[in-house]
Amino acid sequence: MKIALFDGIVETHVASSLERALVAAGHQVLNTGKVGHGYKFATGRSQLHTLSNALDTVVDFQPDVIFVFRPASLPSPLLERAKRTGARMVAWLSDDPVLWDLSYGPVVDSYDIVLHCGTARVLDFYESMFGRPTGINFPFWTDQTAFPYVYGSQPRESDAMFLGNVHDEVRRTRYFDLGSLSSSIRIHGNVGRDYFNIAGGFLDSDAEVVDAGARAGLAVNIPQYFRDHQGLETWFDGLDKLGFFQYPSRVIQYAAMGLPIISVVPDSDDLASFPEIVCVDSIAQLDSAIQSVLASPSLQDLSKATHERFLRNYSAAARVMALESVLSDDSWKTLDSRERSLWFTQFDAVEAGREEAREGAVVESDKRREVIEVSQTVEPRCIGVLGVGFGRVTSTSSVTVRTLQALGHRVNVLDLSQYKSVLVPDPNNEYKFVINAVKFLEAVKERPELLVVSNLDCGITQAGREQLLEAGVRLAVIGVESAKGGKKLERLAGRVDYLGVLNPQVADGLKSDHFDSVEHLPHLVDRGFLNAIEKVPVRGQQAVVAGKRRLHFSKQAAAFRDLADWPSTELFIEESPEEYKDLDMLAAALKSTVVVAPFDASVPGPLPSEVLPFALAAGSLVVVPRGVGPMNICEPGTASVSVREKGELALKLSRLASSPASTARILAAAEEVVTGPLNAERRLAAMMEQIFAEPSGGKAIAGTMVDGQQDAGLVPEWHLGYEQKSLSLAHERIKGKGTDLVVTVDHRVTEDTAGLYQLVVSVEGAPAYVENLRMSPTSRHLRIRIPKTIKHPTVSFGIRTADKSVKPGPGFFPSATVSNVEWVGATEAVHSVSAVSTSPWGA
Repeated sequence: MKIALFDGIVETHVASSLERALVAAGHQVLNTGKVGHGYKFATGRSQLHTLSNALDTVVDFQPDVIFVFRPASLPSPLLERAKRTGARMVAWLSDDPVLWDLSYGPVVDSYDIVLHCGTARVLDFYESMFGRPTGINFPFWTDQTAFPYVYGSQPRESDAMFLGNVHDEVRRTRYFDLGSLSSSIRIHGNVGRDYFNIAGGFLDSDAEVVDAGARAGLAVNIPQYFRDHQGLETWFDGLDKLGFFQYPSRVIQYAAMGLPIISVVPDSDDLASFPEIVCVDSIAQLDSAIQSVLASPSLQDLSKATHERFLRNYSAAARVMALESVLSDDSWKTLDSRERSLWFTQFDAVEAGREEAREGAVVESDKRREVIEVSQTVEPRCIGVLGVGFGRVTSTSSVTVRTLQALGHRVNVLDLSQYKSVLVPDPNNEYKFVINAVKFLEAVKERPELLVVSNLDCGITQAGREQLLEAGVRLAVIGVESAKGGKKLERLAGRVDYLGVLNPQVADGLKSDHFDSVEHLPHLVDRGFLNAIEKVPVRGQQAVVAGKRRLHFSKQAAAFRDLADWPSTELFIEESPEEYKDLDMLAAALKSTVVVAPFDASVPGPLPSEVLPFALAAGSLVVVPRGVGPMNICEPGTASVSVREKGELALKLSRLASSPASTARILAAAEEVVTGPLNAERRLAAMMEQIFAEPSGGKAIAGTMVDGQQDAGLVPEWHLGYEQKSLSLAHERIKGKGTDLVVTVDHRVTEDTAGLYQLVVSVEGAPAYVENLRMSPTSRHLRIRIPKTIKHPTVSFGIRTADKSVKPGPGFFPSATVSNVEWVGATEAVHSVSAVSTSPWGA
């Protein structure tokens, strides 16, 4: 079958593991990943547009089944559209029954199959509300790829672990319950004020969960009691009578790792489908139960049995078997609520040969290998790099120069301290300064084919851009620090061949507005530094703090407070240490056991400092603050260690010190980032290819315009839409003054797309006409003024989003027709070639 998984939940391993199991079972799978958010039906126009765009992808996949992880992400119009595909609609209610009033109850009758997450009481509740059995129990699952068996593989850190948050209105009681125990406990989640010193550190990735699980004697589950929702938005009459959440995701993760589980539940019969879980009636009994289980001679047997139960009935492979059954057999409708709550247990993935026990893989070595390959360009070019920071080897300017030279280009360093005259006040007041093209061309000894502007907060006027093009100079701007988009940045993006933006959200917003010159280009590291690292004979045995300013580090001191107890050295860029002026010295300083890399608080965002890629490339364990810049380079908890609360740093590094395999995992992930998205040679070679590539992505049509008349060689009209987002009309030569382009534009928008898109007409990249497309009028006759200074004009027509939060999709996109094209108003007859090219969306 072709099965589409629509949206996802916070625990992304749930959808990913189901995808892997479906593929292993021979199905074709499309997984949209997490798209929506929240538990109420989406209503905002931009949010609906994003969801509609994701649904476009699903519709194009032509699935037999659409498995919806979050019903709130398919409000009625989108749900009806999904149903029109003819696919079987499946809803999984992961927060059952808490969201009954908000998004679950209203859609039960709209789905072919409803998969609940609850005991017989929950199923009884739905049956009483609808007068029929509505579905079967389909508890959480995962797989051994995300959570392998690791029980007892690391030195024990605590008697028990608890995985989950304990700081909000519903969950805070858990903290004080766990804090009352005499057994040692570690809580991994958002803890808030840690009165009892039992916080074990927030776990930022599945791999970190596995590392912590390998160090726990057993695992504790305190479920979410529905009575605790009273007074909250999720409350409805009768919710308290439905008990508690039967199998939270944490329980399945515990079982996958092989941890013996103790659960505090008022009625152990509710967990009869997982008999290996040890149940206690109350917190008062928890301490003695923990000690009894840990002292049992059959502790290892209990671990194996728990893991075996997971493989058989709670693995993703077992859920695929259940899904295949419910899609082909509706005999479950004849069962009572208890039978339906246990229905999933008939599917045994081990017996069916779809699962077998596997232990966690061990990374054998943390030895680095040189993998950054540099192949010199087949077409060396003359490039000027205008910027600041050339005195620092970590700066964007320095990395760019070294990299372009390594790629075989001839690079001229244009330090702004010697070229200040090329910056003048911006006559349009868009930027404080702009590059004066005439002064630049006069100042440089050798005219470059490409000017790279690095780390300068300046722009260029349209006239300046045209003067550079006239002189054969293309333009790239990199190291842009803007925290948000806006018209100023859009105008810059429209006047350059390449715009490298440090903030990925800003880059995504500009790209969604069809500025194809824009790319997220973070701080990079080049092969020159990797070579310097290889020459350092010994790794230092201390912590190194490397950042931009000591003041920034002080502001992040709470996260790094544990450093006070360790031998450490500090390197701060703006305090001019010698290390930042020499690659070999910097390599020797950063090649240490631990490098702490605070973010750059002077950059709006904030964003990672320029030293972070170098720290990752040094082969050290890199520590970053949680929740800010590091997420712009790699997922937290993978290539680096994230910390925020006091004590987290010491705990996490202590675990890693006792686990060479875990350390090797992080170092290997860091190497992947360094040789991938942070690889200066690869990224700048791609930039060069993009800048100097021949125009492509659409058909080229040519014909002759004679005295304003179009010959038969030119197609008389062109269509804009999702498949062709833009159209360019170019004249080889226009004689005379005051020549305009006259066209007719007809458009069609739907009620859903009205006001979300703009028709934009540009002359040489500068907008000459912008209009929000609405239901009326549907036709307009435009006269586009061509400045007399432009001898070879190019006029572009395009459809773009009016709001960067709108995500275009083929089923949610307007169309337009451009026709009756004439060049008029010339004082002389026009005899020249007109060329037309169209580009598809995203080209």
